[in-house]
Amino acid sequence: MPNLPEAWEAPVLRFSLDLAKDSENFPKKVLALFDKHFGFRRGIFFPYYYSAFPGSFPRRGSSLSNYITYGLRYGPMYDYKDHVYKEDIFRHSSLPEHLKGKRVIFTEDIMPFEEYEHTPYGIHMMSENLYYQAVLFFYLGERVIGSMGLFHSKEEGPFQEEDREPLEYLSELVEANYQNYLRHTGEARFHDCFQLFFQDIKTGAVLLNQDMTVLQTNKAAQHISKVFWEQYRHSHGHFLRSNYQGDAKFREVQTMINEISERLTTQGSTSQTITSLAGDITFYHTSFLSSSSAGLIQTWHLMLITCQTKELPKSVDHPYNTLTQQERRIVYYLASGKKNEQIAEELHISIYTVRTHIANIYKKFEVNNKVDLLMHLQPILKEQAKP
Repeated sequence: MPNLPEAWEAPVLRFSLDLAKDSENFPKKVLALFDKHFGFRRGIFFPYYYSAFPGSFPRRGSSLSNYITYGLRYGPMYDYKDHVYKEDIFRHSSLPEHLKGKRVIFTEDIMPFEEYEHTPYGIHMMSENLYYQAVLFFYLGERVIGSMGLFHSKEEGPFQEEDREPLEYLSELVEANYQNYLRHTGEARFHDCFQLFFQDIKTGAVLLNQDMTVLQTNKAAQHISKVFWEQYRHSHGHFLRSNYQGDAKFREVQTMINEISERLTTQGSTSQTITSLAGDITFYHTSFLSSSSAGLIQTWHLMLITCQTKELPKSVDHPYNTLTQQERRIVYYLASGKKNEQIAEELHISIYTVRTHIANIYKKFEVNNKVDLLMHLQPILKEQAKP
């Protein structure tokens, strides 16, 4: 223990003993202990996006719905989340470079208080008598994994320089215990189990959080998502576009999940099969409850995916094998009874382009009309329809 002021020594020792005890919600426990041992009756803990899954990265914005408050009214926090957080002078991404990496930052470290009290963030906080603030940052290497704000009222006055060293030591204690807590959360356990059981199997597997955001996939799922994009997305008129902001390698998987999760939700089923001329992709869905890295009980989802593609005609010289992917889609629609106008709408192309494709298809099959074309295709369509 460093040379702390005498008034801090006993409370810090008791705090460290209480901190080491197990808890289902670490952030909430920390805030309560800061009140119990040091009299900080109002505080807030921001768990940043935890990197239990490869490719993820810390984003404070994504964790705003998971902040944990202590002694603060909910109304002002809703305003903060919806409007004020972008003006928060303590956002790690907005800090001056010389303050990044620091464990404890006071308001006056960033700007003079006379300037702060005229900022949108300062006005919002002071309206709740949260005049002065100290923010403790917690790191994993160089990565921020959480932050905690402690507040003084106008009557209590600003934080003093002699408070910095004790708060820095407390920050180190919280950081070490928080890292250990994160390693044992449900989120981290799911990652370990996923790596152990699903990474190398031939069935596609996708792990998702309660917002149906992809956290982890195996190689088979990524391969199936490419098949899905190529073979299936043009077979449906309302293919959803992903706004996924994570690792680019998950984008195709996320978009596939967006499409199928809507179907599972609206139909209330645990499995769904998408069929096209090329084959079947079947999704099996299950969900379960466990704690998140923020200590909150959340729903987690596991999607298992099988892909059964069907054989193309054996003869290399068969006209079907000379069709482009777009021409095969048009053949599928023609076989389904769709008119040229409907095909144009489904594929988001002009009717003139549809007619050009159909003319090319006729030429390859050496036919002059749709009836003759479908007669040539009938053996293929029957073969594709076999289970």
